[in-house]
Amino acid sequence: MHLFKSRAVFLTVIYFSLFSSLHAQNIETYVKNNLTPINSIDPKTNDYRELEKLGEAIGDSKIVMLGEQDHGDAPAFLAKTKIIKYLREKKGFNVIAFESDFYGLTKGWEEVPKKPDSIYQFLKANIYPLWTKSDAFEYLLKEYIPESYQTPKPLQLAGFDNQLILDYSYFHLVKNLDGYLKQQGWHNTLFSGKEYQDFLESVRALIAKAREKIDFSKDMHKTLKNGLARISDEQKKIDGKSYWALVIQNLISYNLNSNEIRDKAMADNLRFLVTQKYKDEKIIVWAANSHIMKYTDLLNSDKKDFGQVIWKNMGTDFTNDPSLSQTTYVLGFTSKEGTAGRLGTSPFPIQSPHKKGLENWIPDNLNYCFIDFEDYNAKFNNPNSPFLMKGPMHFTVPKKVVKIPWNKVYDGIFYIKTMYPTKRVSE
Repeated sequence: MHLFKSRAVFLTVIYFSLFSSLHAQNIETYVKNNLTPINSIDPKTNDYRELEKLGEAIGDSKIVMLGEQDHGDAPAFLAKTKIIKYLREKKGFNVIAFESDFYGLTKGWEEVPKKPDSIYQFLKANIYPLWTKSDAFEYLLKEYIPESYQTPKPLQLAGFDNQLILDYSYFHLVKNLDGYLKQQGWHNTLFSGKEYQDFLESVRALIAKAREKIDFSKDMHKTLKNGLARISDEQKKIDGKSYWALVIQNLISYNLNSNEIRDKAMADNLRFLVTQKYKDEKIIVWAANSHIMKYTDLLNSDKKDFGQVIWKNMGTDFTNDPSLSQTTYVLGFTSKEGTAGRLGTSPFPIQSPHKKGLENWIPDNLNYCFIDFEDYNAKFNNPNSPFLMKGPMHFTVPKKVVKIPWNKVYDGIFYIKTMYPTKRVSE
């Protein structure tokens, strides 16, 4: 009897010890015990063993979002390219959706001849030059995507940004919109003759103002706003979810021009790609950390700086749909030291991490590593505890601005010890 009691006590102690461990481990301890070292981000290698933990974390997800702290982060571009290769060759992903022109990149891709040079020239003109003119992006752009067309499972490309300003949109959107409106008969039922021409000119000016010196006047803005509203109202009567209805909403949102409106439009565009155009495919999303973040609608603050770093992002809007959340893995990026700066700007030293921040939890001898937060969120009972980490860009958001549980914002983090800026490729 005494022996039985001792055994029972022993088992009780073990049980409560395990229970306590599962329910008390803080995020710092978890990160230190569960990081996956990565030695190489060279995208030209075909050794993916170091990415297998990332693959396990992604599991059966059909959408993987890959972030970056700024649009000039060379190591992030290289790491993302290697991850793209792994996802395509080992996990069956075959679509890349870029933070670029929704109409131009998506519609134009349908028409481009699938020959290496044609693919390269088209992508160079219809993905933002922040990437296409970058040396760290060149292998993906010039070699890997075109060469996929020599295989049975080529990559498909699409855009999801509402800024319809790149080459295909610049040269074709107004003409194609005119054809659509005339097909519907709306060119003369919704507009007078001069009014219709003024409307088309206002659309052209909106698309062109990023590359031409255009005086986008209040009258032009009003003409555009009223014309788009009339078309949108008619579309809702017949099919408010059609592709052209989405294009009109993109023009409306681009004309309004705010972070939250833009992110809402990007979420709608991505939802269209995932549920309609490429509904049977696995999709990789290339974007900034600030767009792929989740959970931002649950972060609140009365500080004036709050709205400059946190808003209801694309990732939040997109994953608020439970059916999409269950099949999406969001991978953010962070870095510890070095310099940054996108093409066209001067390089700058990045902010050192907070002394208690995540970047300082990682051993100094690791250049890169991966941390999965989904496992932590599933195992421990307090996954909403805030902690400090550099994000969404190359700085730490102060606790006095907003307290952020980054493990809810991203499903995982790719850590880069030393950041350096991309260089412009020679034409």
